[in-house]
Amino acid sequence: MTAGQPALARMLERPAAQLGLLLVVGLVTRASVFGDLSYFSDELFYFLAGQRMHYGLLPYVDVWDRKGPALFLTYYLIAGVSKSVWAYQIAAWLFASSTAFVIARIALRFTGVQGALAAGSVYLFSLALFGGAGGQSPVFYNLWMALAALLVLRGKWREMLAAMALAGLAIAYKQSAAPEALFLGLAALWRLRQDGTKGGALVCRALVLAVAGALPFALFALFYLAVSHFDAFWQAMVTSNLRKAYNPVGDHWTRIAALAKLSSPLWLGAIAGMALGRKQMPRWFIGGWIFAALIGFVSVPNFYEHYLLPVLVPLSVASASLFNRGAVGLGAAAAAALVFAANSPMFAFAKRAEARAAMEQIAADIRTRQPNPRLFVYEGPVWLYAMLDSYPPSPLLNNFHLYFPPEEGVSQFDSAAEVQRNLNWKPDVIVTYNNWEPWEENARTAPLVRGYVAQKCRHWATRDYHENYRSYRLDVWGDCNAAPIPSAASPAPGPRPGGN
Repeated sequence: MTAGQPALARMLERPAAQLGLLLVVGLVTRASVFGDLSYFSDELFYFLAGQRMHYGLLPYVDVWDRKGPALFLTYYLIAGVSKSVWAYQIAAWLFASSTAFVIARIALRFTGVQGALAAGSVYLFSLALFGGAGGQSPVFYNLWMALAALLVLRGKWREMLAAMALAGLAIAYKQSAAPEALFLGLAALWRLRQDGTKGGALVCRALVLAVAGALPFALFALFYLAVSHFDAFWQAMVTSNLRKAYNPVGDHWTRIAALAKLSSPLWLGAIAGMALGRKQMPRWFIGGWIFAALIGFVSVPNFYEHYLLPVLVPLSVASASLFNRGAVGLGAAAAAALVFAANSPMFAFAKRAEARAAMEQIAADIRTRQPNPRLFVYEGPVWLYAMLDSYPPSPLLNNFHLYFPPEEGVSQFDSAAEVQRNLNWKPDVIVTYNNWEPWEENARTAPLVRGYVAQKCRHWATRDYHENYRSYRLDVWGDCNAAPIPSAASPAPGPRPGGN
């Protein structure tokens, strides 16, 4: 043992040093994404919506999506600081590292500093593999859920009350957090029962906890009721989720198998940690938390990689006991981190730089040929709206709701009518996918757009666009409505091999 190791160990006993370390780990695992203009279309839309809210547009009414109101409020607050994508990416880094710190604080209740910090660090490494290196909603609400779990474990009444409010806040980001919140509520009641609260007193406290958990969502609902738009809020939060088609490609078992394989380092670590943990390890609590997070995962059965992000939190907590076992534990943590790093685009700096350059080039091409465009991005990156400061009139600003067949009819807005509304606005620049499979496009809206560009626009360019795991080819159409276009000047799009 070197002379520096005891000093380092003593330093890492301090919470401030632990947080500092996890901030550095978080920075290392996310650095390649900073400044990225195309990492994940979802979060760039959330940030776009947050910016539009500063101009008086209201989620679900003027900008429609089904994500929870707390997510849009978060992005609204971030957009109030800066319109640069760096703003939300830095905020997401701070949230992710703070979540890792809370994971460590939970683990310290039953294991040592090594295991706790390793668990928090492995959580940060795992995020990048499942699309969490940016600002997906669980990157934010995982912090509130982890804090709620810590407060329930502490077991004091006021802390459990705060825990339910935090869990309710997580639901207001995404409704699939509800199973975790319900589990934490039941765990809090069990703690109260163990402490001697019985009968009517237990029922009263259960009701108070339920009210605390429901309060965040209720406050958002009351706001929409007060501004006479509760019907739009209900449509987005409830009706749209009931109408949405799930597993449209029929590949859910393939997705589940892939996700199980990719997350196996944490599953193996959690199993070993539960088996090897000390007697005081709250196995029933951690096991129940993992199960509840899995229920949330399967409640939206499309099984995209970022849907697994909430499950990573309790799995990391469960793995801490394994990671605390000296050199073997450090080796296990390092192996898990390396697997996640090797299989993710965590250090793909060149590729992300290429992605940024590609987006900047698309915007520059449009700006050069049409300095003040009327832009309609039927397919492709909606962040172009922010880059070119041009927005079509439809509340379906997220074009996923315009072109993707399973989104047909899930909002209060008719997709075809909204596309026609945008076309009636007479856009002079339109962006579409190149050679896209017909079954991947809305059969009611695609002919409207394809007909418009064929009759009114010139094909300016075909450009590449790179998201985190996927790349697309985009057609940029311009000079629309400028002059009659011979039919031969606009080649009809052909079939695209592969899928979305």
